[in-house]
Amino acid sequence: MNKMLKMVFNILIAAAALGVIFMIFMIKDEIVKNANKEEKNVMRMFDYEVSHRAYGEVEDTYFIYDAQFLEVPEGFEESKLTAEYAKQAFMLGVYEEKGDEKRAEACRDKMEEIKNQMDKYRFTADEIDEMLSTY
Repeated sequence: MNKMLKMVFNILIAAAALGVIFMIFMIKDEIVKNANKEEKNVMRMFDYEVSHRAYGEVEDTYFIYDAQFLEVPEGFEESKLTAEYAKQAFMLGVYEEKGDEKRAEACRDKMEEIKNQMDKYRFTADEIDEMLSTY
């Protein structure tokens, strides 16, 4: 009887271990699926923000999700450039206000470099410049 009880417990332990392994794989698949959905949602959010000229929100969204996605998702490159351009344009205004010409010139150079990399969203750089020049 003792041997029989041991064998039943061993079978139950093996079944439980297999169940745990199966659940781990299911959880991993769900995490990957949710990450893919999240990337698509971020892209839609960026497109919405750009179409409504909400460049401050573009920058916020980029820096929030940049921590989540270690690699830039495909199609996200132009949005990233827009966010970086908005940040540099804001910092340019700060440095000019403070009278720090060295840093202001570095911002101008970085902005020009970013603008040259833009293709689809190049118009956003002009709009950001126009918006900040009115302030």
